[in-house]
Amino acid sequence: MCARRFAVLSACIAACALSAPRTSRAEGAGDGKSAATASAPPPWCAPEVTELSDHVCFFDGGAPESGRRTLVVYLHGALAMTPRFQYLQQRAMALHAQHHHFTVVMPTAPGDGAAFMWPTAEGARKAHEADVLAGIAKARADVEARVGHPFDETFVVGFSSGAYYGSSLAVRGALDVDGYIILAGGAGWARSAKSAGKRAPVFVGVSAADRQTADDSRAFGRALAAMGWPSRVEERNVGHMVDWTFMANGIAWLRGMKSRAAAPPAMSN
Repeated sequence: MCARRFAVLSACIAACALSAPRTSRAEGAGDGKSAATASAPPPWCAPEVTELSDHVCFFDGGAPESGRRTLVVYLHGALAMTPRFQYLQQRAMALHAQHHHFTVVMPTAPGDGAAFMWPTAEGARKAHEADVLAGIAKARADVEARVGHPFDETFVVGFSSGAYYGSSLAVRGALDVDGYIILAGGAGWARSAKSAGKRAPVFVGVSAADRQTADDSRAFGRALAAMGWPSRVEERNVGHMVDWTFMANGIAWLRGMKSRAAAPPAMSN
């Protein structure tokens, strides 16, 4: 059931990436609502997820049988300023969280009134990154307080615009997290010799049917390999979407990497 529902949502996300949905003329009209009510903006968070703070949503999918609690920070794709457009990605991530038993927190990229996109260019990073990183840190603390427990591991999932920004965060060691899943995007970043951040493992999902991002994802995978980075690259003939198999394999791989890193060294004879 989850896989079927996600397939429908993925198709919507892929279609809406090219054309934002239009608001129906019937919405809020002819139902007795006042003009002020009808024109009020809808809630930022979809009904299926919970509002954590302004423009920050979360969904608690529980813990797996192992008992280890996973937090995922989801960096969304570009969001058009169309009512409820963001609900597509929020609902999809809630399904992933429920299926793979993790808690997902979904902050929102900086916006200019027309769209919300993560700061990938150097100028945009200088202008916005301090606030973005502070917002992510606050969201992580807030979700811990809301669910009432800390997390054993934190992963970043970046899709599209979020993948390009997430790949930069990963290589620069800008966030203290345990791993990244980079989907439908990425860039061949070079790590600065001065960078002291940790080298968190990175799973790269190459959406081969997506001509806009496939080569960039491959280039990012090659850059990681050239740096000897702990990474795994998978390629599937899928379009511009958060692919179900990539998420399943990425979460499983990162959890395995975290478990191996936490295991005590074997005793030598």
